[in-house]
Amino acid sequence: MPGNSSTVVTIAYATMKDILPPGKGKEINGLVMSTVFGNLSSKDIKNDFNITMSFTKNSSSQKIPECAWFDLGQKAWNKSGCKTTNDDNLVTCTCDHLTSFSVLMGDIQEQFLDIITYAGVGVSLVCLVITLVIEAIVWRSVIKNKTSYLRHVCLVNIAVTLLVADVWFIIGAALEKYPSSNACQTAAFFSFLFYLSLFFWMLTNGLVLFYRLIYIFHDMSRGRMMMIAFILGYGCPLLICTITVASTAPGRFTSGEFCWLAYIGSMSFLAFVVPALTIVFVNVIILVVVIIKLLRPAIGERPGQEERQVIVVITKTIAVLTPLLGTTWGFGLGVVAHPTSKVLHGIFAALNSFQGLFILISTVWLDQKVRMAVRSSISSYYMNTRRTKEQTTSTLSSPHSKPIRKKALFAKKDAYNLFNAQSSSTGASSDSYSVLT
Repeated sequence: MPGNSSTVVTIAYATMKDILPPGKGKEINGLVMSTVFGNLSSKDIKNDFNITMSFTKNSSSQKIPECAWFDLGQKAWNKSGCKTTNDDNLVTCTCDHLTSFSVLMGDIQEQFLDIITYAGVGVSLVCLVITLVIEAIVWRSVIKNKTSYLRHVCLVNIAVTLLVADVWFIIGAALEKYPSSNACQTAAFFSFLFYLSLFFWMLTNGLVLFYRLIYIFHDMSRGRMMMIAFILGYGCPLLICTITVASTAPGRFTSGEFCWLAYIGSMSFLAFVVPALTIVFVNVIILVVVIIKLLRPAIGERPGQEERQVIVVITKTIAVLTPLLGTTWGFGLGVVAHPTSKVLHGIFAALNSFQGLFILISTVWLDQKVRMAVRSSISSYYMNTRRTKEQTTSTLSSPHSKPIRKKALFAKKDAYNLFNAQSSSTGASSDSYSVLT
């Protein structure tokens, strides 16, 4: 800094790695370095400041280095503000602030987990789009009664919430280099909101099943049921997310390492896990009650045949989705409890990223009416397309159609002239006959 002299003190801690917690899925390389400028305040070195440090790799088996600093507020390693340059045996860190720095080393398995996650999310997005397209195609043919209508409303909103949540998940993954930024916190908030909304729409689906099977003689209007469903599906998650953010202010509700909820410090992760697992538990109870009711219906409370078929389909959907979603986030709790376990990370990444595929299976494969409606729509589209092609081909392959019409017109004109000529000759004979008489 021009015109100023200052004392620079750098301390390298060899055993600090045994005291500080490791990064999620990563290990501390070895040395932890801390640099202090004497006679200068943080305000003096705030603008256009960079510090460069070099670290030697202590482990040749680990291949993915990341420069990080220890965030005392979050009690976790943070990668924001640091740039990593990786050479053969040397890692260079360039950071724009002063604190305790080190290099976190990951392995090839960590990269493999990222591939599983991104591939799975891509498959999930494609399956969700297919689900919504199928629902749009068969919508009019599958909402014959109130129960079926409410079921498909729930399925559409389940697909929409998971689709939006996966998009925000990808945005958050792209912003992980800046975990303290407002953009990262925004991505975490919307991921939290829509993943939680997914579970509340699952709860709505279960409650619709319970209501239509148990309270057969109580007929609530469709508009009122829709209002309750949307309040439960979107209102409750929004309220929980708002309370979570407000209760952690002025601090952050996100992790200091990822664009997701904090599981250390504020423990905002519980605001998602507790409602989600509670909904899974409630849906399991509803599922047991409904199965018992279907197997042993009381006299006089038996639903109609079409209503019963819809109820059975809803039961299958909940039976598929509830264990899968519950098991997925159950492994998420295992990841929080054992962050270094590669097996738990792999299972959680695979289950969580293929949720869209599970929804497609439960929506189409388990519903015979939807399958028949899809086949009917495809057949109708194929027949219409074929008929249009045949009409176009027949029109293009008959070039003599216009000359034939012209020839017929000339023949008609000739016949008309011949008729006039005959009429004239007949008229002349009559006149002559009258004169002679």
